[in-house]
Amino acid sequence: MQALFQPFRALGYISDDVPFAVQRRGKETFVTVSVGKAWQVYSCSKLGVRLVGPQFQHNVKALASRGDLTFAAVKNSIIVCQRVHRIGTYSGHTGSIIQLLTLGDILLSLGSDRKLLVWADGIYDAPKVTIDLPEGFTPTCMAHPDTYLNKVVVGSQEGKLQLWNFLSGKMLYDFSGLGEGAVKCIISSPALDVVGVGLSGGQAVLLNLKFNEIVASFANAAGVGSGDQLRASATKPKPGGGACTCIAFRTGGGVPLMAAGGGAGVITVWNLEERRLHTIVKDAHDGSLTSLYFFPGEPLLMSAAADNSLKHWLFDSADGTARLLRFRSGHSAPPSCLKFYGTGNKLLSAGQDRAFRVFSVIQDQQSREVSQGHIAHKAKRMRLAQQDLKLPRVVGMDACQVREKDWCNVITAHQGHAAAYTWRLQNFTLGEHVLKPPTSKKRKADRYPDADHQAAAAVTAVGMSQCGNYGLVGRANGAVDRYNMQSGLHRGSYNKVGEAKRRAAAHDSSVTGLAADACNKVLVTTGLDGRLCMWDFKQQRLQGEVAVGSAVACMAHHPATSLVALAADDLVLRMYDVEAVRMVRRFKGHKDRVTGVVISQDARWLLSSSMDGTVRVWDIPAACCLQVVKLGSPVTGVQLSPSQDLLATCHVKRRGIYLWYNHLMFGSGADIQPSTRPVNAALPSIATGHTESDLPNGRHMNGVTLNGSLQSGTDPDSDSDDFGEEPAAEVDGEPGAECSIEHRHTQASGAPQPLEPELVTLSLLPRSQWQSLVHLDAIKARSKPVQPPTKPANAPFFLPTVAGVHGDALFEPTASQDQTDDQTDNPSTSSRINRSAGQDSSSRFVELLRSGDESGDFSDFVTLLRRMSPTAIGQEFRALEVLDIESSVDELAALGSLLIMVKSELESNSNFEFIQAVLKLLLQIHGDTIMQQPDLQHKAQDVQRVLAKGWSRIDQLLQSARCMLGFFGNLQT
Repeated sequence: MQALFQPFRALGYISDDVPFAVQRRGKETFVTVSVGKAWQVYSCSKLGVRLVGPQFQHNVKALASRGDLTFAAVKNSIIVCQRVHRIGTYSGHTGSIIQLLTLGDILLSLGSDRKLLVWADGIYDAPKVTIDLPEGFTPTCMAHPDTYLNKVVVGSQEGKLQLWNFLSGKMLYDFSGLGEGAVKCIISSPALDVVGVGLSGGQAVLLNLKFNEIVASFANAAGVGSGDQLRASATKPKPGGGACTCIAFRTGGGVPLMAAGGGAGVITVWNLEERRLHTIVKDAHDGSLTSLYFFPGEPLLMSAAADNSLKHWLFDSADGTARLLRFRSGHSAPPSCLKFYGTGNKLLSAGQDRAFRVFSVIQDQQSREVSQGHIAHKAKRMRLAQQDLKLPRVVGMDACQVREKDWCNVITAHQGHAAAYTWRLQNFTLGEHVLKPPTSKKRKADRYPDADHQAAAAVTAVGMSQCGNYGLVGRANGAVDRYNMQSGLHRGSYNKVGEAKRRAAAHDSSVTGLAADACNKVLVTTGLDGRLCMWDFKQQRLQGEVAVGSAVACMAHHPATSLVALAADDLVLRMYDVEAVRMVRRFKGHKDRVTGVVISQDARWLLSSSMDGTVRVWDIPAACCLQVVKLGSPVTGVQLSPSQDLLATCHVKRRGIYLWYNHLMFGSGADIQPSTRPVNAALPSIATGHTESDLPNGRHMNGVTLNGSLQSGTDPDSDSDDFGEEPAAEVDGEPGAECSIEHRHTQASGAPQPLEPELVTLSLLPRSQWQSLVHLDAIKARSKPVQPPTKPANAPFFLPTVAGVHGDALFEPTASQDQTDDQTDNPSTSSRINRSAGQDSSSRFVELLRSGDESGDFSDFVTLLRRMSPTAIGQEFRALEVLDIESSVDELAALGSLLIMVKSELESNSNFEFIQAVLKLLLQIHGDTIMQQPDLQHKAQDVQRVLAKGWSRIDQLLQSARCMLGFFGNLQT
């Protein structure tokens, strides 16, 4: 059984805790970073993704690159990829690999098994040289000093360095006495014989290898502490300064600088001439730094850290400080709140890292973090960390696209915060209004006897009206307030009227959900008190109240149908009709806490996520469970796009957002059968972008191309095996069976197999492919170049050419006089088809058409048609144009075969819309010829009868459905 939602791709993964690999190719510099079980290559000019590597079984531990080759260390093996294809594996280590280093055509690998292996390019059987490091020397890193031929310096956990000749396998020197702690990194400096060494004690040491002398030592290079403490520790060691994990040296003109960093996320820049601290980049990253790299000859520093970010820092200011030039980042902590925005091309997310982000499901470069104001300047002035000035983590959000250009259109609730915040998504900034509790004493006295308690109540739920004019705020004490989004002013509260006309809060406990209908007539609220309340939106009066029976954890509202779905603490999903004020559906099946519910746009599906690692799809009209998709990891949030083509999920301990495509929209519906047995689905991997030319049979989804043979991978954050291989959990007391994934049945031509012979089956080709056939002339006129084509270089006069359908010059060998006479006597050989046969791609088209006519099976020809572009099909059809009836026998036969093919496909009910477009193009080009030839007229009449029969059946079904809809529509009104 196929899973209803298939893995598509993972969003928000930029880098992890593995040092990156940099290489320069021509004028462009590329950086290769690790993202869990895969790697990706960024262009350093704009930090755009260029390549995404294949998915491995385990996490990548080290990276190296050379030309088109990328070397990835996975456990004790080195996987070699040429661009994105695996070409080999080096296996020789018995422990995990620590670091990789490329020197020309030689690859060096350092392992935890105390082995240094030297590999020759393309020889995967055994290493060229094996070096066994001595006992008591636990390797941690290595580097190649400049001008040291065939030499490598290896650092150890014991704080020692050793210089080895990796070709002869001999140790040349043993360095000791560098400082306290283990060696964490080694980098070659621009000065001859000098290397930079980072120690676990926080020191950065410049060591002269030739004389075994320490040139300079900088304490607390990791940047732990304030700026004053760093300047004081530049000459005096500071205990507990944190490990110095990365070092980089600036080259070229200007002040010689050394950048260092560590676990504090701070970049310290040191002046090597004066041997003092030059500047500090505080709050450079939220996690431990893994790599630093100065671009050669430029005041530009690139940094990467474990906070899932990659940044460029430019040193161009007068005071020598650095400014952030460009960056790419994702969530540094797992997200927990998701919301599709607008048509579904954008996805709002917020998580435990206190960041509010906008992701594009089409282009990663459009993803960004929404600004929370001038936090960097405030933090610098107040001498605080930027993270301390950010808003608390988001616990609820809502958005409306209607008033996007007018005022703030996003509202968020933050953990433990008494105010709700607005956001202007058009500018990607925090809004100018903060929705604070009302401060008027009169309003407080009217609403609550304990006004001070209300003022301190935290916001727990937010919502927006469908018109975008009002923001709704629910609080921990049960209060529900309404605000104007344009002015940010308080516009009333929803209160219950008790005895003696004393007002009380809307709920007795914390509010967990609120939403308004499409006409701003009814407001629906839920709370932990287990009650569902319906309010008059304008009059702010209670219209109805329903006791759910258990505390409501989350709510989903469908404005068009007035349906409300509730997830309670008793693990039961309930659906209520707000207008009728009664329960209409009840679903049960989850084994753990429900974390999210969402109703599809057509109100046919209810989706629920749970901590039991499943997403359940419920059929609302049929009142049954459509499918249980087992994702293997606890789900903390779920959202369905408005077009219902994409499902977004977020999970525990995973920093990415996972997208799943709807199999009913891009596959066969016969593969989906209602069942309560879990269907295993692996978490999506980071997928590369494909173009339509790469995937002729690709399927488009919101501008994203889906391949029918898309392979799902595993999660980049996890190092465990594929969750899809785990056995299914028990559901409703019955042991679940693992459901296998079957391929959809297709015909020999690649078209989907009809479920029944009488059913019309579509080709599932991209709409642009078959619609362009009908409008080729308009497309050609629109694409006409403004300037006339330039005249090509003339070929030698003695080389005759023949015409081809592609307009390329094809040279014909000189024929003898006898052959010329034979061609003149035989009209068939003078046909343009025969003359061009074997010379261009039209011969393939004609050969398959002829063979299909002779055998009665046009599957190969239809396969060729499905793979050809609309322009190529138009060129082939125009190549069959009849200019002279007597000399165009083959062209007339080909036209007859085309009509027979169209009739055969119409009778089989396959490729229905595609064959309709092919038939229209055929009649547009050759309609006059068909009308003049009696044989072609008879074949065209046969096609007309088959076509009329099929259309009459479809029209009858459509009219029947239309009448039924009209009938029920009149009854409802």
